Amino acid sequence: MPETTNNDTVLDLWRDVQRLVEGISRGMEWTADEVRQAMERHPSERDVLYHSFPLLQVTHKLMATEFVYRSHCRELLERLANGAETRPGTAAEVCCMCCDISLRTPLRSEAAGLYLRMWAAAFPGKPMFAELSEHHEALEGSTIDELEATVRRKLTVRSRALTDVTCTGEHDGEMVQCKYAGA
Repeated sequence: MPETTNNDTVLDLWRDVQRLVEGISRGMEWTADEVRQAMERHPSERDVLYHSFPLLQVTHKLMATEFVYRSHCRELLERLANGAETRPGTAAEVCCMCCDISLRTPLRSEAAGLYLRMWAAAFPGKPMFAELSEHHEALEGSTIDELEATVRRKLTVRSRALTDVTCTGEHDGEMVQCKYAGA
């Protein structure tokens, strides 16, 4: 086996750092794009949405996948725009949990139904066994409702709330009339 030199080790470290920075940069672009889209959908809530970045944290390794992370952000931004609670788990977070569990053990009918329901809610453009979802809903609908409420509550992120927002009255280099300015 060839010996590695310090130069190889430094180069490997540099590549790791570069990949990490690229991943963070991509995530920031996705976040900014989702916030921009939410502000277009909810112009009267621009201020709160602009200051939402601290809420939009990755909570699972699968959120390195663009459509998973974007769905997570989109749901939180919609909750924020509608004055709803932002702490409970998102449909994307429930899907991540169901994925983890399904890799360890087979899912019972109601758990599979929950996974399918949350998948449809989180990723409507990416259907997954739509016909099976109907059967689970018909057989286990009320149990899935209860399971969904329990799982979202258990996935609650207590710190995921917009508190203590301060604003200088400047958003993206432009002076604005932000309700948080001077707060």
